[in-house]
Amino acid sequence: MLTVILVAIQPSVAQIVGNANDFLEIGGFAASQSLGNADEAFISGAESGHCNPAGMSMDGGKWDFSFLHNRYMGGMATQNMLAAACNTDSLTTLGATLVRVGVDDIQNTLHLFDSDGQINYDNISYFSVADYALFFSFGRQLKRIPAITIGGNVKIIYRHEGDFANAYGFGIDLAARYSWRRLACAAVLRDATTTFDFWSVNESKFDSAYLATGNTVPESRLEQRSPSLVLSAAYKMERGDFGAAAMAALRAYLGYNTQYIVHSDFASVDPALGLELSYKDIVMVRGGVSDFQHDNSLTISHKTSARPSVGAGLRLYGFRIDYAFFFSGAMGEGSNVVTVGYGF
Repeated sequence: MLTVILVAIQPSVAQIVGNANDFLEIGGFAASQSLGNADEAFISGAESGHCNPAGMSMDGGKWDFSFLHNRYMGGMATQNMLAAACNTDSLTTLGATLVRVGVDDIQNTLHLFDSDGQINYDNISYFSVADYALFFSFGRQLKRIPAITIGGNVKIIYRHEGDFANAYGFGIDLAARYSWRRLACAAVLRDATTTFDFWSVNESKFDSAYLATGNTVPESRLEQRSPSLVLSAAYKMERGDFGAAAMAALRAYLGYNTQYIVHSDFASVDPALGLELSYKDIVMVRGGVSDFQHDNSLTISHKTSARPSVGAGLRLYGFRIDYAFFFSGAMGEGSNVVTVGYGF
């Protein structure tokens, strides 16, 4: 099916871009964010659907739901996520996750001037730039090897920039997790087939006022995101009513990227670390660090930076609420993330 689609759209393709859908790299739900997004081997339930579908199975429950809301970039941009998972039997879990990242109420001033050259503020209209992703997830515990679970995602992408352009995309993720006593290891191959977005530009929206500024009307094109491999491990300990879980992850992006501290001509590696302390599995305190990068800006040369994060969680009668705080963006502004969920 993918081959047929690519052949059909090939005549109108103008260029191929190396990476697309970076909005999916913002991070997951609040618990994951507070752990530095290093929890692919530790996470479970509906919240694991988009990052590691092999970890969706729930102990002692059949249904699980989660919702996240996040505002960042000074409140200008929003991130919303809604996830659901269901144990269809003792071995199989199905789930779905909807992601939206967008900026709303952007002023369109292309028609600010009337035909007589006078400014008319009534001509200002508003539009949104938003990216959507819908994940359909599958996870299954191997009957003959119960320590291993496998899973996968089929994701559908829709992106739009007002009435000016929109894109449709498709991709597949593959995942596996191995659990042995207190140790768990996971591997997730994201965009296994590469993820394709085909952009369609509405050229009629770019009139002479836009062209008069010297800009070139963008062309319809195919964007392609290369595969990435995530390797994660988590170790959990319990003593009485108290528990602790330490975790680490390595994200290897295929291709050369100088922003990460570990890079080569083949791949760039982004490490992440997380730690969770718990009491009776009711109250959790979390911390993490991720995004180890080189800052080669005009004002700072060869400085290594990282993104610390902290958070807390509460579990009671099937309900849960998680909070995360971390620094994001080039200016280092803080972001507050809240997730609410319920499982039964």
